[in-house]
Amino acid sequence: MDRQARIPMHNIGGRRGAPLVALLLFLGMSSAVLADAASDLANLDAQCEAAREAKIKPLRAAEIAKCKADSHNDPEYCERYWRDYGNASRRANGTMTPRMFDDLPECVAAAKAHAAQNQDGR
Repeated sequence: MDRQARIPMHNIGGRRGAPLVALLLFLGMSSAVLADAASDLANLDAQCEAAREAKIKPLRAAEIAKCKADSHNDPEYCERYWRDYGNASRRANGTMTPRMFDDLPECVAAAKAHAAQNQDGR
């Protein structure tokens, strides 16, 4: 036996169904706004990561070259060891080393946008 409540479709358009229609329209519009905000945040994050990678790439390459020159027989080891250079990492005492170049203007803008979104309660 199906015990779900069923709403007759002919009642939705009437005067009593107007709040339901308004709610459905509001939810549709708010999901579009949320989708735009999410895509804006994703775009800001991508810009931040691109700017960080541009700064970190030559430093990572130098560390890999230095590692290979320091008598490591396995060049893939150096590539694996330094692949996450510049990212946040955990220290031996449990604290975190912050990621490099998080103070670039692109990253500051992304962090502010995330903070504003979190403050709005979305």
